[in-house]
Amino acid sequence: MKITGVVAEYNPFHAGHEYQLKMAKKLSDCDCIAVAMSGNYVQRGEPAIIDKFRRAEAAIHGGADLVIELPMPFSCQNAEMFALAAIKELSKLHIDSISFGCENNNIKLLEKIALIQLTPEFNKNIKEEIKKGLSYPRAMSNALMSVFNDEVKTVYAPNNVLAIEYIKSALKLNLNLQYYPVKRIGMAHNDTKISGIFHSATAIRNSLLEGSFNNLKLTEKSLQLIKEFYTEHKKFNTLNNYVDYLYYKIITCDDLDTIYEIKEGLNNKIIKEVYRHEGIDELIMSLKSKRYTYSKLRKCLLNILLDIKKVDIIDIMSTSYNYIKVLAFNNTGRKAIKNIGNNGIIVINRYSDYKRYNLNPEKIKSFNITNKSSDIYYLPLKNRKINSEYTENAIYVDI
Repeated sequence: MKITGVVAEYNPFHAGHEYQLKMAKKLSDCDCIAVAMSGNYVQRGEPAIIDKFRRAEAAIHGGADLVIELPMPFSCQNAEMFALAAIKELSKLHIDSISFGCENNNIKLLEKIALIQLTPEFNKNIKEEIKKGLSYPRAMSNALMSVFNDEVKTVYAPNNVLAIEYIKSALKLNLNLQYYPVKRIGMAHNDTKISGIFHSATAIRNSLLEGSFNNLKLTEKSLQLIKEFYTEHKKFNTLNNYVDYLYYKIITCDDLDTIYEIKEGLNNKIIKEVYRHEGIDELIMSLKSKRYTYSKLRKCLLNILLDIKKVDIIDIMSTSYNYIKVLAFNNTGRKAIKNIGNNGIIVINRYSDYKRYNLNPEKIKSFNITNKSSDIYYLPLKNRKINSEYTENAIYVDI
């Protein structure tokens, strides 16, 4: 079976995602589209607007055949860690290729940038730029400019950054993959206003949070599941739902320095700003500096909320498990799962599968973090779910 992998968040799943999946299948001529999707928390450092099972189900209706979960805590960390973890999960499926949306689909240039970034000399250049007091993204941009001049300006955009990280990850893992970029059309990645042939996920989230469901470029099934989530939980999820919980975590944490990505100096600034702001965005702006970008600070605060420590990351990154966690699948996905199982990879569709394969999930760090984080995900919502990792099963979609 020829499988093309896609890394996604689908926060939420919309018409642009459906277009990308159709193009990925067309370009790669594959038998199966397998997606490694963020769970209940996403890479920009916040809870997903609706839960992972509904987003995965929408993806199956929109063109995916199999959706597996990108493990916590990688789903809400920096682009390099996010991409490497996602490609590792997809590699367990014996994928032949990966497809990704991007602003510039010059694959040879993207590959060239990825190769340059893996050289010791390039990393040295980045460190030199950081010494000037620049943020990591700006240091990276300057280092790239020194090699590619103006050519890099057309490439260094949000989706392209991740595209390059996916290629770098495949190279690091010695995977012989084909790459199928799908050029982004419609709104830009972070556009906040509704317009164009496809709407950005950012603009769609903003509209939903403002209470508007009309004229959004969502698939029919995705809109249905979004409304279903809202009816059940009485609101959508956002990091701003957790202001009081976050402040509680900050003042009760014995040592913020133990939290992943919290470095010297930032801990004191965070403690100083406790209680002074009503919203997360205001808190982040009070902490923002050249060293700490808005995006990085969101991830730092989420790590505090979820109690993700430096030792947890070290432990998880030094441990490898030969299983995948399935969120949703169709008949084609079922065939892929069967092939995966025949190749020695354990497929987890429900909690009992851990026991079936003699795995003790309570001794697996990523399972414990995922379970705790899922409980926290539902904390500010109505009709909370407790221990959902024990009770919710992969969704089969008969289409």
